[in-house]
Amino acid sequence: MSKNIGEITIRINPLTGTIKVEEYIGGVVSIKNLNPADLVECLKRGLTESKVIQSGFLPHNCLAYEVNNTIRTVMFSIPPGHIDLTYHKTVYERFPLPAMVFSLSVNQSGRPSNCRLAVVPDGRLTPNSMLYHYPFSNVYMDTSICIGAANSLPTYKDLRTLGSLPYHILALPNNDHNFDRSHNKGKLGYRELLDSLKDKEPAFYYDHVLIPRNEILRDFIENTVLGGM
Repeated sequence: MSKNIGEITIRINPLTGTIKVEEYIGGVVSIKNLNPADLVECLKRGLTESKVIQSGFLPHNCLAYEVNNTIRTVMFSIPPGHIDLTYHKTVYERFPLPAMVFSLSVNQSGRPSNCRLAVVPDGRLTPNSMLYHYPFSNVYMDTSICIGAANSLPTYKDLRTLGSLPYHILALPNNDHNFDRSHNKGKLGYRELLDSLKDKEPAFYYDHVLIPRNEILRDFIENTVLGGM
């Protein structure tokens, strides 16, 4: 067997469990023993494929970003504010809303799916920030949003523009689907609740309306929310 410059031969003896590495450089043979764990680590480094995932610009207040094959999931916070909320045929203009977190998945064509939301404290968020029940309708106990078969969502080729989708969803007409009066402190019916809040500021929710959940923000991000009281 010819010995080429720079040739390395690895000899493994399964009976003794020894590994010898023979290196041939310029006709000179260098032999050394090698620990099996070191050999495995060396092979792993050689086989590791460098893969970089570029997220591009993400929505403002992004909390987490996840890639699973062709599906990208973005989680971000929405500060307290106001929207025009529609309940059946009644429009509540500039209706107050508390701080919330949203999770949205987008496929390669930019179509959203797996939309979720929960109410959070106003201010700086941490993984241990508590979650509150969403006091209105169209949200399941596991925080997933019922969009409704009649409502189609726009596509989003650019992830940074996803920040407008929660407002689009919140502005969709509301009905009584999934409304639970036990999710507001006054145990009010839906219309009673809306009428009592229409002239308030978002801060009013935290002392007078919201019911804490048994989960924290980390549970929402990891999608392990079960819906306990």
